[in-house]
Amino acid sequence: MTWRQNIRMYFSTLVLPQAFRTRSLAWVLAISLTTTFADLNGQDEGKAKPSAVDKTKVKAPPPIFFLRDGSRITGLPGFDSLRIKTRYGPLEVPSSDLVRLRLTLRTENEANELIALEIQRLGQPDFDKREAAMDALRKLGTPTLPYLEKLITSEDEELRNRAFLLIGEIRSKTKENNKHGDEFPALVGGSDEIITKRFKIRGAIQESSFIIKSRYGTLDIKVADVLGVDFRSAGKLEETVTVSGTAVIPNKWSNTKLFVTPGSTLRIRASGNLLVQNYNLNSGPQGTTRYSGNTYKNFPMLSLIGKIGRNGTPFFIGANYKADIRTGGALHLGIIPFRNNYKANGNYKVKVTTGD
Repeated sequence: MTWRQNIRMYFSTLVLPQAFRTRSLAWVLAISLTTTFADLNGQDEGKAKPSAVDKTKVKAPPPIFFLRDGSRITGLPGFDSLRIKTRYGPLEVPSSDLVRLRLTLRTENEANELIALEIQRLGQPDFDKREAAMDALRKLGTPTLPYLEKLITSEDEELRNRAFLLIGEIRSKTKENNKHGDEFPALVGGSDEIITKRFKIRGAIQESSFIIKSRYGTLDIKVADVLGVDFRSAGKLEETVTVSGTAVIPNKWSNTKLFVTPGSTLRIRASGNLLVQNYNLNSGPQGTTRYSGNTYKNFPMLSLIGKIGRNGTPFFIGANYKADIRTGGALHLGIIPFRNNYKANGNYKVKVTTGD
């Protein structure tokens, strides 16, 4: 028996005029329906409503593979881990822990033998042979750097000078030939650089190719063709650098060599003090407005500022900074000078955090 039938039965037992019973029954039914709908609405309000964030989950951007020819591939790595040979033994790093890879230029065994031969000729008594070896090593480029760096400790002064000269020329040329520019700085050195969520590794990646799952299908790219990989979805990176009071801009920017990825969040915290002895002036990263005068971009004197990439727009950092980055590149830091011909002693300790 339903609740409506129970109500009708109850009113039928009362000794009341027919018209009154009909009106009362209608009145009770109306109250009952109102109460029922109110209870249902109360139950709905008690339930947690899905938030807008739940409906629009933000997807972490996939890694970007930067190729030496200037092109790039966006996709997911088709490998679970990387095998790395280091001076302390072999390592295996899960791909989920990777933040960034920068790869040195690969060479064939024949090229390594040729480099070793030219290094020997570089120490020959005959001047023309030494000059010919210099030209050959210039053309061989980046792969010669590990061999040349060993010559820096040579007892032969001329050999040391030639090695220093070649290293400077090759590094400069390598940077100029990088078709990605500041967006992804090229590695100039003899070992690969592997940055993980926990630490940085220098060694040799043992894989000969990378499997990439892209929107156009699965690709197999030779490691020799890869300049580097930016795993933008792989956690955050924290590094602490020191900026000296002598790193005054615009001429002496300090390159942190920390690559900032477009779309990531950049957080910077700075501490420390700079002292201008002639004025007995102390300043923190926020800078000082104690003295008036024209300053670079009207930033406070002795304040900490930054820019992303060599040609980036300078921005004020101070003691705390946080922003979403639109353009990528290496982070540069600098100090606004106090006044011409006045040196600031001390340094700022700067903690830089990037990533999701």
